[in-house]
Amino acid sequence: MRAGVGAMAVCLVAGCLIVAGDPATAAEPVPVQPAVPLVVGLRDPGVTAATAASTDTGVVQRLGEQVDVVASAPLADAVSVDVPADQVAAATAALRTDPAVRYVEQDHVAHADAVVPNDPAFTYQWGVRRTGVDSAWATTHGSSSVIIAVVDTGVTTTPDLAGRVLPGHDFVNNDSSAADDNGHGTMVAGVAAAAGDDATGIAGVCWTCKILPVKVLGRDGSGDYSKIVQGIRWAADHGATVINLSLSGTADSQLMRDAVTYAMSKGALVVAAAGNDGRRTQHFPAAIPAVLSVGASTSKDARYSWSNYGGWVDVAAPGCNPSQAKDRAIMVFCGTSSASPLVAGIAALLASTDPAPTPVKIRTVLSASARQLSSDWVAWGRVDAAAALAALSDQTAPTVAFRTPAPSALVGGTVGVRASAGDDQGVSRVQLLLNGSVVASDIAAPYVLRWPSAPRNGTTNLVLRVFDRAGNVATARRTVSVDSAGPKVTITKAPANRTRHVRGTKTVTAQATDLHGVARMELVVDGKVIQRYAVPRSVTAKPGAVARHKFTVQTGKFGRSMTVRVRAYDSVGNLRSAPARKWYR
Repeated sequence: MRAGVGAMAVCLVAGCLIVAGDPATAAEPVPVQPAVPLVVGLRDPGVTAATAASTDTGVVQRLGEQVDVVASAPLADAVSVDVPADQVAAATAALRTDPAVRYVEQDHVAHADAVVPNDPAFTYQWGVRRTGVDSAWATTHGSSSVIIAVVDTGVTTTPDLAGRVLPGHDFVNNDSSAADDNGHGTMVAGVAAAAGDDATGIAGVCWTCKILPVKVLGRDGSGDYSKIVQGIRWAADHGATVINLSLSGTADSQLMRDAVTYAMSKGALVVAAAGNDGRRTQHFPAAIPAVLSVGASTSKDARYSWSNYGGWVDVAAPGCNPSQAKDRAIMVFCGTSSASPLVAGIAALLASTDPAPTPVKIRTVLSASARQLSSDWVAWGRVDAAAALAALSDQTAPTVAFRTPAPSALVGGTVGVRASAGDDQGVSRVQLLLNGSVVASDIAAPYVLRWPSAPRNGTTNLVLRVFDRAGNVATARRTVSVDSAGPKVTITKAPANRTRHVRGTKTVTAQATDLHGVARMELVVDGKVIQRYAVPRSVTAKPGAVARHKFTVQTGKFGRSMTVRVRAYDSVGNLRSAPARKWYR
């Protein structure tokens, strides 16, 4: 089996400068002084803007006698007061002489510390901005001790990668030269780790991380699973922190699964592209549960039409990213092959923090902190580097509890499990598990998880699991009794099946019984309910009690033939019918 590699490359074009013409001459407007907010600390914590403004001795009222107070609002132990810009000095002086005032300061503005590198093509790198990588750079540019293995077509050292490409291995030609004879692997490496702020090419995600080139794909961009597996194991043995696999095949493989497990045991996180067929069909190795699988998102967080999708795809990342080709040209590199190394680079940034998180923690944080998308084409959402980096320090578990069903409740059919969940940094998702498998999930409050309980019967243990945006987990457990078996229904007296010359009004007598009580019975003729019988509570409340009823059928209202059946519902909505009878007039 050969693993295909999908990628598109188009030349990067220059942007356009739009110059506006001179507007028509208009009358000169009267200048308006902008309001400047001042924060006024109060000596008496019990005094608020509301009380201060409503009394003769109030701070705001006294200030209003000397300057123009545009607006005021209460703060904790302080008052926010807006005054015209040309009266700030006078207002400050007046406030500082007021014995009720502890301090005066302007309400300053803080901005996200996004880093803007001087790389010529950075203008076109919307992907790093969309994923908050530029904000994450204010905290870390990576670490030279973190190694990203590019298991691909090889890597050719470009100016953007100079000094950081380690000795690799070529499993295609079986030698120690992992030079790139295709170009794909070099662009993958650039997206993940091109040097930033060096006035050259682009700014990759992890500026100081090392690249370990492992050639497993030939000049045509394809390679046997057996060689890919050798490359994964070799990368893990040579210190890879993150292993990027921008390749995919349609067949599952135990050999590949074992290699991923081995890499994890050596402390490496495996990241893989979901593939570019635009289908739900699983591609491998991305669909291996231990692998962090990556789909490709647009600048609007939609799915690129060519990106594979479905619940097996863990996260999304921008799918078109500039990178430096092996001939040093800057190209736009598109495909899940481009999205995967962007995620690998973010994982490397997280691995560069101190104390270094485990691969499991990195994967969990990247997933749980991802920005939820409007559709279900990816399991967790679009990665957010800044949110993931911030979440690493959150060690507080969220809270979760069952609201419904009640303990030991009798349930059946599709059960609406309602949960309450909370976290000071935000809940990422709530899941419902049965025997360790997720059967339902919800990502927004109020949390309602719909579980089709059939065909289970008897005592069942349910687990609610909640993730916060740092990947911290909490669980709650509840035992319920599931009834998926409908009542036993019998027609005890009525014309037999295939009776002919049926005339007038006929009586259909039926009975039903259920372990948890029968709620109602219905007579159905030709698919339509013509009579209903609500079983009295005195009978319904008795488990196993027999419910009986006589129905009447006015045969003249139907055609030359009719199909008659009786059905019954139990107390949780399960339905069962007696064998139908066909009558002829």
